[in-house]
Amino acid sequence: MIYKNLSEQLLLTKCGDGDTLAFRELYQQYKSFVFGVVYARLNSREDALDITQDIFVSLWTNRQQLSQIKDFKIYLYVFSRNHVISAYRKKNIRIKGESYLVEQIDQLSYSAEDHRLANELTSHIDQFVDQLPETMRSCYSLSKNEGKKNGEIADILNISEKTVRNNVSEALKRLRLNLQSSHPELLTLFVILTFPAVFASV
Repeated sequence: MIYKNLSEQLLLTKCGDGDTLAFRELYQQYKSFVFGVVYARLNSREDALDITQDIFVSLWTNRQQLSQIKDFKIYLYVFSRNHVISAYRKKNIRIKGESYLVEQIDQLSYSAEDHRLANELTSHIDQFVDQLPETMRSCYSLSKNEGKKNGEIADILNISEKTVRNNVSEALKRLRLNLQSSHPELLTLFVILTFPAVFASV
């Protein structure tokens, strides 16, 4: 079985059943994203690497819950950020902006608010994408929702890879501008979820 071709939901289901190869594929797909979320909040790359590993160990330990997750990337963002805060409370790490964090720690760790914003962002994106031109909507959905590569999308839609790239890029641009003007409180979360590599290079 070629695990990299499986949908995210099927990978999560297999992980929940104890499939180590499925979990390995999930790790390969998301390790850079998790590291980016963690490192954006720390002063140490070494600490970020350690916490990234701890996060995936925790995910595996609680793997039975994975199949119930609807939007894994948003779940992983919240889970990773809370892991950083938990490590801070145990005095194992130092966080960027630590003096501010000390004053705001309870607010930052309130996961109910995290989930509210995450759900609001998902709902807004879905509504916005539904209003995009057909080809752009299809390119975005196949890329971001189903995780397909540009070549696969080009074959499915019978268009060139360049057209796929242009449509996905334009959809992201429109979505960012829309969030900036109508929901600025969601824009940072959207950028982190969409461009983790930016935060990994901090």
